[in-house]
Amino acid sequence: MVQASPSGPLRKNQEITCRIDALGAQGEGICRDMGQILFVPFALPGEIVRARVQKVSKSLAFGRLLEVFSPSAERTAPPCPYFGRCGGCALQHLEYSSQLDHKSRQVRDVMQRAGKIDVPVPKAVGLDDPWRYRNKAALPVRDINGQPHAGYYAPRSHRLVPITACLIAHPACDAAAQAVIAWMRAHGITAFNEEDNSGLIRHIIARVNARDEAMVTLSINGRDIPHAPELFEGLKSALPGFHSLHLTYQTTGDNVILGEASQLLYGDMPFIDWACGLAFELSPLSFFQVNSIASQRMYKQALLWADLQPDDTAVDLYSGAGALTLLAAGKCERAIGIEVSPQAVDNARANALLNRVANAEFHQGEAETLLPRMQGTGLKADIVFLDPPRKGAHPDVLEAVAETQPRRIIYVSCHPASQARDAALLSELGYNVTHCQPYDMFCQTSQVENLMCFDRIPPR
Repeated sequence: MVQASPSGPLRKNQEITCRIDALGAQGEGICRDMGQILFVPFALPGEIVRARVQKVSKSLAFGRLLEVFSPSAERTAPPCPYFGRCGGCALQHLEYSSQLDHKSRQVRDVMQRAGKIDVPVPKAVGLDDPWRYRNKAALPVRDINGQPHAGYYAPRSHRLVPITACLIAHPACDAAAQAVIAWMRAHGITAFNEEDNSGLIRHIIARVNARDEAMVTLSINGRDIPHAPELFEGLKSALPGFHSLHLTYQTTGDNVILGEASQLLYGDMPFIDWACGLAFELSPLSFFQVNSIASQRMYKQALLWADLQPDDTAVDLYSGAGALTLLAAGKCERAIGIEVSPQAVDNARANALLNRVANAEFHQGEAETLLPRMQGTGLKADIVFLDPPRKGAHPDVLEAVAETQPRRIIYVSCHPASQARDAALLSELGYNVTHCQPYDMFCQTSQVENLMCFDRIPPR
């Protein structure tokens, strides 16, 4: 075993013994005593470990954990047999309460570093049972040794790890995937090959609602599937709550899971889920939070911070299927949702009818284009909700939001780094952060959802 000198450069394939002093944003252990910052996945702060250096750059190095000499008191045995090989979870080896503490530190650190914002960050709100919580799973399908398999990719790769049971997904997601794989094997149906853009089945997507009904969608490299009746029967046999089967066409050859359209093959009733007392019709292309318990807690807190008044107008940007818009509509005079996805807007409008909400309206288009146009016709917002994709809000959106001069902005994000960047811009535009609360939307993974509240600074 070679002990690296703190001042000496690390070398590829070198074995070292080091002390882990922090946990990184991706859940990896960090050692700063080697002259370079060394990242060691699955090592925990305070542990003395042996690692093999796998990659070295000028200031960073990446290693593979070989042995833990002094385990942390926070280390626990991961229950999943795929942990460490599958890239889905990063923190199963860390006791759950400590996961919540880590995610709070992660949010606080990125706010200070990327946003230059110093705000109190309470402990992340978690679940009583942080397992089998995901109501949606999307599993890539690939051929291995001539047979199709479903699973998840290994960390930082597109190498498939076949999985039959995921401990963070609803059991119906496992059953749906295995039924599709059995149908593929029985009828010689090919899996997608990303090297030459051949093969048919790319992904199996299963979404499960509060009644354990399952909507299954196949992302395909084509326009149709053979032996569809046999697949219907296989899914009905595997899933007591089988609701519907859809196709989405993804023939572009890139890594995007869903196509721009979908087709219903089986089932004739809308797929409905529930949140905070409202019903939501969902299509295969609709965004809806994957953790029902955590998302409802977050929505309730968002509404408390918003403190909507009966004569207020609320604007919900990146509104998806309309959850926050419709919840806000119950507390204000007018609620407006803006969303780029036509399918999501159709769902949102149907959801307004479904819940008999007459004071909510939905507009399809890019927020950075549509919001300024609506301002030009006299739109004024008292409260603005933001829930953008991982890349964050477009700067034009934030500037347009500030132009409407809402008294309060509620910002939901699944990527605190982009949220911190946007928070810095909102600060320049005249808004102070007043509250911040992380939620463990993605238990056992390194990801965290964060809710922030901004108040307008009164003009001097």
